[in-house]
Amino acid sequence: MGGYVPPHLRGGRNASSEDASNNRPSQYYSSGRDDINNNNNFIGDARGGRSNAHYYSGGGGGDTGGGYQHHQNHHHQQHRNERRDETNNNNNNNNNNNNNNNNNNNKGTATMKKWQPSERVLNLTKTQIEDVRERLNVLAESPEGDENAYAPIESFEDMHLDREIALSIKSHGFDKPTSIQAQGIPVILSGADVLGCAETGSGKTAAFAIPMIHYCVSISDAYGPTRRGDGPTAIVLAPTRELAQQIEKETKAFSQAIDKRRFKTTIVVGGSSMNEQRGDLRSGVECVVATPGRLIDHIHQNNTNLRRASFLVLDEADRMLDMGFEQQILEILNATPKPRQTLLFSATMPPEVEVLAGEYLVKPVKVKVGTVSAPTANVAQSLEKVPNDMAKVDRLCRLLVEEKMEAVAHGNAPPMSIVFVERKSKAEDVADMLNAEGVATASLHGGRTQGEREAALRDFTRGLCSVLVATDVAARGLDVKGVQHVVNMDLPRSFEDYVHRVGRTGRNGMTGRATSFYTDSDAFIVSQIKRALQELENGNAFAFATGKEARAREKEAQRAWKEERRADQSQKETDSGNIISVDDKFKSMLVTTSANAAGSQSGAADDAWGSDDDDF
Repeated sequence: MGGYVPPHLRGGRNASSEDASNNRPSQYYSSGRDDINNNNNFIGDARGGRSNAHYYSGGGGGDTGGGYQHHQNHHHQQHRNERRDETNNNNNNNNNNNNNNNNNNNKGTATMKKWQPSERVLNLTKTQIEDVRERLNVLAESPEGDENAYAPIESFEDMHLDREIALSIKSHGFDKPTSIQAQGIPVILSGADVLGCAETGSGKTAAFAIPMIHYCVSISDAYGPTRRGDGPTAIVLAPTRELAQQIEKETKAFSQAIDKRRFKTTIVVGGSSMNEQRGDLRSGVECVVATPGRLIDHIHQNNTNLRRASFLVLDEADRMLDMGFEQQILEILNATPKPRQTLLFSATMPPEVEVLAGEYLVKPVKVKVGTVSAPTANVAQSLEKVPNDMAKVDRLCRLLVEEKMEAVAHGNAPPMSIVFVERKSKAEDVADMLNAEGVATASLHGGRTQGEREAALRDFTRGLCSVLVATDVAARGLDVKGVQHVVNMDLPRSFEDYVHRVGRTGRNGMTGRATSFYTDSDAFIVSQIKRALQELENGNAFAFATGKEARAREKEAQRAWKEERRADQSQKETDSGNIISVDDKFKSMLVTTSANAAGSQSGAADDAWGSDDDDF
């Protein structure tokens, strides 16, 4: 194949100028933009060709509804001479960074090989491509004017990936791509922006990690390895530490056979040593997986820069916006050079995410797998009514002890289970109780240190404990293989959170089970769950509205339902059940009538609902 310079290294990124000493583009070290400074309040607009700048004041959430406040960018853009002088000038000792004279110091043209799939894929007809998509239950919508077929590829061999990446995939145990991978990977390798939406557990992390690694090693091969002081080529942003760690783990797995001179990755999240992160960043890495706040901290401290970042991934974008990361995301988007390749992946697609995509993605290909914003059909879901919160404790204990005994009787290990509770203190108490009953259990919530959270996840994934009791900090992005059972000891506040919790099992085509305990006070969300399950049973697609506005409407409907219910107490259900005696140390799990009354005014949940999401 002939030489190829990808779009992200052309024109606006000064790809034509080269570093005379080692034949790499000068923009690889300098963005050529005067409006990007660590302490500058004006951050250049993310979409090329616009003269305005987004004013970042450092606080508050901006409006993503297409009405971002723009101010005239008075920073003078230095004009770069992009004409490549291909004469053989050997004056390499004069490493002049003045781009007006840089043409005289070039030795040649550094290029990347254009990616191409196998001949078999190239020869697929339009009808055959649509047949494959129908079989995979995947949709790919190209922007107007895009003639690329973007054929889904059902084998890693036909993707023609870098040899060392292919070896890493094989050693990782991946036999064939999932639906989102089969469609998403070739689109990304083609260089297009992507708006990806897939069922939770569909394998979307690998869908962007594999082509990202391929892109980074191609850059390293064409322009030389990363040097000390270089910023990353690729950036992945995630809302929580746990999700960022999961992404980094997957990225390392798919790059384990690659020479470290071609690809290195590091993670930048809160709760870990700034010094260690600083050392990795300053040494130079190709890929950084980060939470937005911590990455900005390092940029402001001059530990890294975004001058050569040409591949940007936003994972769980809906969650990042929901957690208040909008301003940090915009700062990072605006600070990366243009053009670049931008990928936005999410399990749901609320309006605010669509607005963000419309503002910052350039003619994206929309890839959708399965029914978005719906419970996964491969998880057997059941609802179990109990008279009160204390009965939940009794039922949970009996359920998990029985499952352990049955597994041991058949010579098997106890099934891996995740138990979701509402409060941090309750997570600790339930874990203590289950351990006292002989069920090995760990807890995961926002009140634990980063080291304790990592240790809990490590013990769970390695099988040292079979149960993980968690708050909603584990509801999104946590991908632990082999989780067979999710138990909602306390139902979440919204149906959207219910879907994400249930999505911790039944992943990657496997089946799973979800059991939810509920009382009279949960009747509103129970009605939503029952409706969804009925639609799934009838074979109908069921999707729910997501995002801030949808949640606000849901809360308003719930308030109206409660008021109507108070007016007609005859609707109250009654059940009888056995209640075990509880040790005093577990009394905090009891919710009395007076507590419920107080909770109706100030909220029944404690600070876990806010602090568990504070993962930057």
